[in-house]
Amino acid sequence: MKSSLSRSGETGKHHLAAEPGVSVKDAELTQAEIHAAEKLLERTLQPRAIPFYSPEERVVLAILAANYSQLQRARGKRSKGAAKTKAEYRRDHVNLLLRYVVDKRYRKNPNTTATVMEIVKWLDENGIEASESQVRRDIHTALKSGPLPTW
Repeated sequence: MKSSLSRSGETGKHHLAAEPGVSVKDAELTQAEIHAAEKLLERTLQPRAIPFYSPEERVVLAILAANYSQLQRARGKRSKGAAKTKAEYRRDHVNLLLRYVVDKRYRKNPNTTATVMEIVKWLDENGIEASESQVRRDIHTALKSGPLPTW
């Protein structure tokens, strides 16, 4: 590795935070290091006729690709969490509607298209978007939790 000036002006090897015995203060980046990294990044991202990259530039591209992948995974996890919450909310409403709200004739045959469409109508009136297939799955889940009341 190239030697660089430390904050105190002394020349020495640049220490990485992963090395044993290196303090956080030693791992801090200087403005000169940040500026050099910016220049390397600009040079790496410039369009080229022949895609040839130096080893330093390849490391920059690898870091950018890893960072992008990590950001995508984080976004995916956040969006899945919201979708799971929304599905659980819909599933609870379908269970409630099927057991206590819809007419007795719909509870007799819960898997019919008429029952599914009746529940979809009730969900729409309550501002919950649901497809026919989602409601069918939710009905199946509700039936697993126990028999429907017949009163």
